[in-house]
Amino acid sequence: MFINPSIFRAYDIRGIYPSDLNEETAHEIGRAFAVYLKENNIASSKMVVGHDSRASSPILKESFIEGAVSEGINILDIGLATVDMVYFASGHFNLPAVMITASHNSNEWNGFKLMKSAVDFFPAKDLEIIINEEKSGVSREKGKIIVEDIKDEYVKHVLGAVDMEKIRPMKIAVDMKSDAVGKIFKSVLEKLPVEINAENYAFGCAFDSDGDRINFTDERGVAINPSIIGALMAKYFLKKNHNGKIIYSATTGKIVSACGGEGIRERAGHSFIERRLKEVGGLFGIEASGHYYFKKNFYADSGIISFLTMLDILSNENKNLSVLTSEFNKYISIPEMNFPVDNPEEVIKKVAKNFEGYDIDWLDGLTVKTPDFWLNLRSSNTEPLLRLNIEATNEMVLNRVKDNLVNLIKNK
Repeated sequence: MFINPSIFRAYDIRGIYPSDLNEETAHEIGRAFAVYLKENNIASSKMVVGHDSRASSPILKESFIEGAVSEGINILDIGLATVDMVYFASGHFNLPAVMITASHNSNEWNGFKLMKSAVDFFPAKDLEIIINEEKSGVSREKGKIIVEDIKDEYVKHVLGAVDMEKIRPMKIAVDMKSDAVGKIFKSVLEKLPVEINAENYAFGCAFDSDGDRINFTDERGVAINPSIIGALMAKYFLKKNHNGKIIYSATTGKIVSACGGEGIRERAGHSFIERRLKEVGGLFGIEASGHYYFKKNFYADSGIISFLTMLDILSNENKNLSVLTSEFNKYISIPEMNFPVDNPEEVIKKVAKNFEGYDIDWLDGLTVKTPDFWLNLRSSNTEPLLRLNIEATNEMVLNRVKDNLVNLIKNK
């Protein structure tokens, strides 16, 4: 069967439902993943499957499962879940796993995050080869479907990431984007001395729809740059562990590299950050998009553990969040800008010609570094977009560089 090759991304499968991803596509993806796991002796005959709260997710999940069981793989169906619940299940049970989600993409999108045992992310392009070659396994017996509630085990796991005895009573403001996050977050809150309050809160936070990303505001309601949150958390983990390695994405603010420890720069994207963090035995990982990765979470990201870490930090410091973050406010940046373009790599190369003689690297798209600013221009791993990040020492430099870059991109 024909499957649009554009759905196979750098670290997941993602497309529009039902034009790119539909029941037939999901069935083939499930079947092909089962074939891969069996060919490589990974499956131990079982995999975990969870899904987010999009209307198409239960439909795609059912078809995916039908494909997988047709190749003799048993399914541990954990139902509606956050993506970090699936990460937990993969790590805790040492099983391959799949999350049906398109993360932050709009509702017409959906997709699959695939991982081998112990949250080892799977290159989606390998599935495209299996599907195109119409490979199949040798199983003559269909797999079985086991429905299991892992809520209690998951809650115990995330609460174990912090010192519960030191969490002090606190008021917080929370925006939960989906039923998947709301359901499990309420179970976590029941174990904490915190009160959700729209006024007089210690901090505010907002989760994305599948729960792996979180953004924070301080006690005044002022949004905090994720790079600054990352620097604050990095400082916390380095102090707690007496040094260590911190992984940060190429789009993360400069302040993170100056917060101590051994900073290691990596491409943006959960599979790249998670894999590098695991390779070097790092303490903590940071992406500028609000993803935070934890050694104690099988090196994967988690919005809820990020929330708990913030509670832990504020419980141990007799200061407001605005005061704690003020020491990291040394640079100013633009919110990430996105540009729909037909040929992103060609545009990046043409823009790069304007910076010949500058300090340039190509770790993740184009990065230009000067004493007064740095910029990164890269192709999105999940959408047909160019993403631009700029950070500078002052607003005048920031606006000048931004205006120049916007003109260069739009005129290419």
